[in-house]
Amino acid sequence: SLNREDYVFSNHRGHGHYIAKGGDLKSMIAELYCKETGCSKGRGGSMHLIDTSAGFMGCSSIVSGNIPVATGAALSSKLNKDGRVSVVFFGDAASEEGVLFESMNFAALKNLPVVYVCENNFYSVCSHQSARQANCDISMRPKAFDIPSYKVDGTDVIAVYDASREAVANARAGKGPSFIECRV
Repeated sequence: SLNREDYVFSNHRGHGHYIAKGGDLKSMIAELYCKETGCSKGRGGSMHLIDTSAGFMGCSSIVSGNIPVATGAALSSKLNKDGRVSVVFFGDAASEEGVLFESMNFAALKNLPVVYVCENNFYSVCSHQSARQANCDISMRPKAFDIPSYKVDGTDVIAVYDASREAVANARAGKGPSFIECRV
């Protein structure tokens, strides 16, 4: 659904996102071995991949750390009228952080081209989602900001593709942010 110039921001499990965005596999492996030929010159390691030439703006090991960064990149894209869409991936634990709500509010207020993607595996370290969240339907939270939200089976490639294609198309058309909860 994304173009090469679109932005992707990821979390501490960003290897698949990096490859899917067009990152170089050999550069990623070199990074894992801390080699200078790595995508982060051997300084980032597994949890801090970055390759701006592929539009992969980086991983962060900080829970929800890239959510406001992706929102800011979407603001920049809107102000520069460059047509880029920002997509940020995070887990269910990040959906509990205040910065997600602040970012979604700002993105809705400014009608930003950003797609928030929650990869919900129902666990944060050793705690099941039901032990941490009063309402486990993460996809309903963006509705408080009038952000379109999708809940899909994250193991169903077609369902994920359909939701992401619609969300990215809406962002590119100036319809603002979207949220996708991929239940895995």
